[in-house]
Amino acid sequence: MSLRFKKAGLAVLTALVLGGPLLQGCASTADPRLSAAVDDKPFYAWFNNLTSQVQADSKYKRIPLDTPEQSSEFMGWLHDAYRHRITKQEFAERVRNRYPNHEYETSFIVSRMP
Repeated sequence: MSLRFKKAGLAVLTALVLGGPLLQGCASTADPRLSAAVDDKPFYAWFNNLTSQVQADSKYKRIPLDTPEQSSEFMGWLHDAYRHRITKQEFAERVRNRYPNHEYETSFIVSRMP
């Protein structure tokens, strides 16, 4: 049952993070950082690989990205770290501060960054 919730949570995260721009269309309120992340093909491929690894890891617990704003913020941080605009340590610190009790998940993601 727990695995079903993890997969469902990951599907919701992916839908929120990657589907947000589609739902927002051409609205001026679209987060340009999210659009940049989605349009970055190497990042998108890496992100898809990361989501596959998350699904395969039984210890990984869903980070509570429950709103489009939270998902957009997280994806912006992730894209910035992937593109070395912030360090892996800065990414980890931001996630730990915003989502305490997700040390394993943060380390999991950071360890897979290029």
